[in-house]
Amino acid sequence: MQSYFVPLLDVPYFLLVQHAPAPLAGILLGLLHGLAFLPVAWIARCALAGDPRRDWLAPLLGLAGLASAAFLSELGNTMGDASTAPLVLGALALMLPDDHGRWRTRRTVLAGALLGAAVAFKLTNAIYAVALGLAVLAPSLPWRARIRAGVVLTLAALAVFALLAGPWLYRLWSVFGNPLFPQFNAWFQAPLAAPVAVADTRWLPQGWGEALLRPLLFTANPYLVSEIALLQVTWALLYVAALAALAMWLIRLPGRRREGAPRDGTRARRMLGVFFLAGFALWLAMFSIHRYLVVLELLAPLALWLLLHGLLPHRIAGRAAVAAIGLGALVALAGWNDWGHAGWARTAFRVQPPPGAPVGTVLLVGSEPQAWRVPFLPPGPAYASVGSNFPESPAYAARVEELLRAGGGEAAAILPVVMDRRAESVDRRNRWAGRLGLDAGDCRVLRWLAGRSRSLRLVEPAQSPSGRCRLAQAADRVQRAEDANQALLADAATVLARYGLRLDPAACAVVDSRIGRQAHPYHWCRLAPEPG
Repeated sequence: MQSYFVPLLDVPYFLLVQHAPAPLAGILLGLLHGLAFLPVAWIARCALAGDPRRDWLAPLLGLAGLASAAFLSELGNTMGDASTAPLVLGALALMLPDDHGRWRTRRTVLAGALLGAAVAFKLTNAIYAVALGLAVLAPSLPWRARIRAGVVLTLAALAVFALLAGPWLYRLWSVFGNPLFPQFNAWFQAPLAAPVAVADTRWLPQGWGEALLRPLLFTANPYLVSEIALLQVTWALLYVAALAALAMWLIRLPGRRREGAPRDGTRARRMLGVFFLAGFALWLAMFSIHRYLVVLELLAPLALWLLLHGLLPHRIAGRAAVAAIGLGALVALAGWNDWGHAGWARTAFRVQPPPGAPVGTVLLVGSEPQAWRVPFLPPGPAYASVGSNFPESPAYAARVEELLRAGGGEAAAILPVVMDRRAESVDRRNRWAGRLGLDAGDCRVLRWLAGRSRSLRLVEPAQSPSGRCRLAQAADRVQRAEDANQALLADAATVLARYGLRLDPAACAVVDSRIGRQAHPYHWCRLAPEPG
């Protein structure tokens, strides 16, 4: 389904891995993500106006932001949240009023351009566009100035969004009848997708009680908001500090006098607060997916610093803030988790061509992402996905059948191969054993390792093709992977039968493909018409 999203963010990386060594592409991607440090440090410097420590404190708060769970999980990958965070944060930094409490038109236009680009590259950034629009209304400046800045920001953002994303969205509208195809198809009713919203609602809180306690709940159980555990305590600390700040504000409210001229940094802090709260509320209501919080987690150490300094006496506020921010960074670094990293190779992607004569149509079967292989497969066939996370409609099925007829009836299916990743670890151990000479003689070390593990067994020299002992996976682990592959082929056969095609597991070949050094083989299965 992601193949239909605006592809602009992926084009530079694709060109890099096609024409440059993969490690260079990874380095440049990491540098892009690291650019988020600059606007975070600038925002901190503006918010800390009047604090004599801000020149050295602002960079430290920027570095603390980089040590956040969601950002670290995406460092160097292509999910897009970390790649677009510098644009969103740059827009926020530019929109902070200058020392004279003014918005420069040029800076506002540039902020809008950055914001529009961020939303064009990744539509989930729309929540931060709305949050920044609300934040512009927050500082204590004349309403006319605030409205003008908001209008200029909005127009610039819309213009850049239309320039960057417009051609792609228009193409989707022309071809499919839905500019956001296949999302929001309950509204657009494009025939090739089912009339459903296609929103991932499984992460949303169930009721107001869970919503109000969400920061505490997903700190205790990260799987509430993510497929992988992104360990952090910063959101719980922010939640407690924010509640304390709210209580203090309510206590002081009856005797509160009208403020005079704002102190240094007040406008910036107010804008930051509104942006942060609005962004989190919109995230909670629309997504509640942890990785979409990258922007706010980069700002979280600064927000925590400001909250604690507003709550505590000056003599202890600094120490408490350092302890809280340090704890947050340590937990995120110690629990650093990611979405998967393959070992480096000069070539990022390698896909062996399938065996046998060419076919007219290739069906990608299953919900595992497989489209990444298509640019590296032989040109000529028509490729279509079936049985995936795409919301197929009767018209979609009819279109697939058209492609099958146009291909002359010669069709094949591509399916992933279930891999036990522990096998790669066993291979690495065997390579090191060979380098160190541990696979010769009585093999004492390898025998000891196999004896202490339920998942390993020792292959004696007499049974080894190399004549040396080696480690191998226990038979039950190998059998589990084989059973999983048989189940996958059976499920695929059921899907393909809906299109009048028969999959014979005996006619499937396993073909090598790799991301970096990590194997991602695929099944290549020639298909035949169902009898009758």
